[in-house]
Amino acid sequence: MGSERGSVELVNVTKRYGDVVAVDTLNLEINSGEFLSLLGPSGCGKTTTLRMLAGFEQPDEGFVRISGEYVQGVPPYKRDVNTVFQHYALFPHMSVAENVAYGLRQKGVSKDEIGTKVVEALDMVQMSKMATRRPRQLSGGQQQRVAVARALVNRPSILLLDEPLGALDRKLREEMQIELKLLQNRLGITFVFVTHDQEEAMSMSDRIAIMLNGHVEQLGDPETVYERPTSAFVAGFIGRNNFWRGVATENGANADDQTVFVASRPKENVPTGQEALAAVRPECISLSATKPGASSNVVGAKVAGVSHFGDVLQYVVSTGSRDLLVQVSRTDPARFGVGDEVWCSWSADDVFLFSARQASLVLAGTGSV
Repeated sequence: MGSERGSVELVNVTKRYGDVVAVDTLNLEINSGEFLSLLGPSGCGKTTTLRMLAGFEQPDEGFVRISGEYVQGVPPYKRDVNTVFQHYALFPHMSVAENVAYGLRQKGVSKDEIGTKVVEALDMVQMSKMATRRPRQLSGGQQQRVAVARALVNRPSILLLDEPLGALDRKLREEMQIELKLLQNRLGITFVFVTHDQEEAMSMSDRIAIMLNGHVEQLGDPETVYERPTSAFVAGFIGRNNFWRGVATENGANADDQTVFVASRPKENVPTGQEALAAVRPECISLSATKPGASSNVVGAKVAGVSHFGDVLQYVVSTGSRDLLVQVSRTDPARFGVGDEVWCSWSADDVFLFSARQASLVLAGTGSV
């Protein structure tokens, strides 16, 4: 890997806390100027990985390079990185400008230079008009902007963000997601963003590293990890899925409840006769009042529930042996109510087929297994 400013390389990195392996032989490269998210459930190792990049923790094995330089033993204040935490840790007795200037004063930067850099940093996050206010006079989103300005005032090569939007309400989170991505594009600084929220990662990232048990389960751009998950865990963690256990056939799997799935993805084939796990995303299932004439997969069902999510209608339908989750556009002219008899159908191309041994990696609540 090159030595571009802001590039990151983790090679065979392992971190233990007693008998617990938090990060397990992790290999990951982050490109200069990239927005990369570390995504995964609690305990997957994403925050420990971030802390090793920041210098708050040291790997027990392997090594870390930042901008081409080995950083083992280098303390946080000597690394060209800064961190924004979920709890912004602003000094309550200082003004916004004083909070942003704090790190510069600690480094002995001249008063004139501090003034110039603080103004630039506050302009970046549209907080110049709030420069004299105290943190208690700010909203959560405003405090978050101040924390980002404080982290960016020295123009680090890498900004590490540890679930910085976790304390915000949903609407504000969505607004800040857009603002952070625009800011990152404008500055060209490498952002490494830790989150357990897959929608957040999908909306902001150039690439996503999906972590499980201390290693990267899949690394790719948002479209790739959604459209081509490499494991049952990724399929269940990114987006929603309906899962069935079954036995693989030459062209798919016969599910335990006798519903037939036909998979046409060669790389996802499971050897005939082996236990398999089939997955179909809710938006890939069509609903109709009459039985479709030609479709690879068709099953009758009854509507058990209807929910409204903006431009999406979400149905829960019961086939008698299981419930399926179905999502359709609100513009779809066909509407169904609780108790209606419907037909569910989907294409063979929309079926993921995995080895059944991966079933234990599917998170509880992500689908029917």
